[in-house]
Amino acid sequence: MSSVEEIPKEELYQLQARLCKFMSHPLRLRLLELLEKGERSVSELAELTGEPQPVVSRHLAYMQQLGIVSSERRGNRVYYKIRYPELREACRIIQGVLVKILREGRSLALVSE
Repeated sequence: MSSVEEIPKEELYQLQARLCKFMSHPLRLRLLELLEKGERSVSELAELTGEPQPVVSRHLAYMQQLGIVSSERRGNRVYYKIRYPELREACRIIQGVLVKILREGRSLALVSE
């Protein structure tokens, strides 16, 4: 498929919701930010985030299942890199909206679905 128009709207909404679910975890957002700067090993990412390596590995595996990152084994280390840098731009846009909301004196913490 070469364009968004070729994907049925309902399917596109489902896929977009799945991608947004990925973005709903703070650690995954942090990993995405770190990987934007270049590929890193699981141990490097664990050290940089302060999270246990098994936790980081689990989130990276989820990101890889979604196709967001790719991995390459070198010796006894696995290195990850981001496949779609545009996701970081999407994060920056969302953060910009959040700053505007907070400047208006609103709090998302009080909002429920």
